[in-house]
Amino acid sequence: MSKKLISIIVSCALVLSLALVGVIGVSAAIDTDGRYVPSEGVKETHKVYFLMPESWKSEKYNAHDAGAYWWNGSDPCGSLDGTSVGPAWPGYKMQVENAENNIFYLDLPTDVPNLDFNNYLNGGQRTEDAATGKVTYEFTEDQFKAAKQTADVSCQYYSEGDNEYYDSLLDGEFWAKAQEAFDGDDKTFLGKFADNFFEDPDWGISMYLTNMIYVIDPTNTSVSVTGKETYAGEFYFYYGLNEETGKYEYGSLPNYDMAKEAGLVQTVDKNAKPATPDQAATTAPSGDNKTDPTKNTVPTAGQNPTSSANAVSTADTANSTDNSAVQTGATTAAAVLAVLLVAGGAVLYTRKRFE
Repeated sequence: MSKKLISIIVSCALVLSLALVGVIGVSAAIDTDGRYVPSEGVKETHKVYFLMPESWKSEKYNAHDAGAYWWNGSDPCGSLDGTSVGPAWPGYKMQVENAENNIFYLDLPTDVPNLDFNNYLNGGQRTEDAATGKVTYEFTEDQFKAAKQTADVSCQYYSEGDNEYYDSLLDGEFWAKAQEAFDGDDKTFLGKFADNFFEDPDWGISMYLTNMIYVIDPTNTSVSVTGKETYAGEFYFYYGLNEETGKYEYGSLPNYDMAKEAGLVQTVDKNAKPATPDQAATTAPSGDNKTDPTKNTVPTAGQNPTSSANAVSTADTANSTDNSAVQTGATTAAAVLAVLLVAGGAVLYTRKRFE
């Protein structure tokens, strides 16, 4: 009888250990510097860059890094309504491409449709009494204002007809030229970004935002319902370091030489001059997809990332021995273990220590 009981307990322990590995294996990971790396369960990623303005830094609050928060797709951040459990606002710390110029990047899961870039500072909540108009802050007004962020940014791909900036580019001929190059033998127009372009069966000629850089426009701001100022901007083709000038560059065309000739190349400016490269007759930049709400999912009620109140903290992180990364998801794993213990009828106290 005792051998049978031991056998049952061992079997339960085996099932639980496999479940634990499965849950943690698909949870988000950070490296030894505390920066985001995709979890083991993420099958495909693409690199996106962010140029953080120097003005977003704060010595007082030790804010020197860029952060990224997303609420759908793989490795989502936490939300109060429980639809996603992950790191609380401001989300993940981004990897550094070039610290001197404030260029950051993410190897972002390709199924993430939207995100918010920020300065990796939690500004806390701002509340206003409807009756008296009295405003209170979770921390301080100064910290609330020091925390910077973008509006929601579409980060998967753009299609013809859903992005004002690229729709108006080259006198409205950008997509036609991309289509011609995509269909023909001469791919010159697509430059080094030829792999970004594809034909979507529903949306037509499109381009992934892989290896493109998001630059905010400091003149294009709005205030959210929580009283938080947010910044709009645009994704541009990131050309990287110009060896001749020693400057990093980005622009509006996939072919660098064509962009240079058209005056559509911009030198990276960490002080964040207006994002749009010099050109005539263009509309205000927009990173939002406005064609169809099913293409890019926006936050639902309780998931508005503009407030730190809309995030669920996973403070109990577990150390992983793989690639010196830390897996975030021990809370979810513990919940699964508890359910399986009850279902299996095993009555025992277990203290799991994650190595």
